[in-house]
Amino acid sequence: MPVNLPPISAIEAYERYIVRSLFRPWTEDLIARIDRITATRILDLACGTGIVIRTLAPRVPANVAFTGLDISPGMLAKAEALTEDLEVPLEWQEGCATCMPFPEDAFEVILCQQGLQFFPDHYAGLKEIQRVLVPGGRAVISVWGPLESNPFYGVIDELVSAHLAEGALAAPFSLSDSAQLHDLATSAGLKVESLESVDLEIHATEPRYFAAMCLRGATAVLREFAALTQAARKEVLERMHAAMDKALRRFQRNDELVFRTTANVLTVTS
Repeated sequence: MPVNLPPISAIEAYERYIVRSLFRPWTEDLIARIDRITATRILDLACGTGIVIRTLAPRVPANVAFTGLDISPGMLAKAEALTEDLEVPLEWQEGCATCMPFPEDAFEVILCQQGLQFFPDHYAGLKEIQRVLVPGGRAVISVWGPLESNPFYGVIDELVSAHLAEGALAAPFSLSDSAQLHDLATSAGLKVESLESVDLEIHATEPRYFAAMCLRGATAVLREFAALTQAARKEVLERMHAAMDKALRRFQRNDELVFRTTANVLTVTS
């Protein structure tokens, strides 16, 4: 049977099940790479519901101004609601990462967590990062590493491939080749300070809901799923959820899913 998520919006579910369990711990790794901040203008690129700014803002001097850019107005509305008590200069901006609505040299630091791989043009996104960074400015960018180093997502990929179509995780893992990522950054005019493969253990609470959100996100991007009737979609999801419970048992630890994740973390300067 399919997992019936609580009656909340898709963005609320994303924040509750994905951001809290997956992106919050990865945020700590990201912001640790810009310690002793002297910058006054920081951009959170592809900010989603704003977990990076929410985590970093209370830890920096009061004169640091933050901007969050995302293409989704719904995500930005949620980010704004979750940061209304932050007493820092803060602006949420709707826009495309490959054509940012900012002048040259607009930011001293850019942070981009698990966003670059979804840009319609990776090179154009990196060129824009180079354009809006001040000379000598720093950007820290994380993208998922190889699928075989992310065993939980390997299971999700296998389930969707077996029951619907292959290629569900092509976009999330499209920059898993670190050599390709390095070459893209340098060709965009950025100087690579470091490119690391980083492992982090995830403890996902509310495990069935977390897994269901990951599974539904993987199917939602597929043309094959969109082409199905409502009844056929329900039938496919039922089959996948039935198989999912068995496939995920190896990650179950009491009331959590516990699994390793690997990301390529790129630090560049302009």
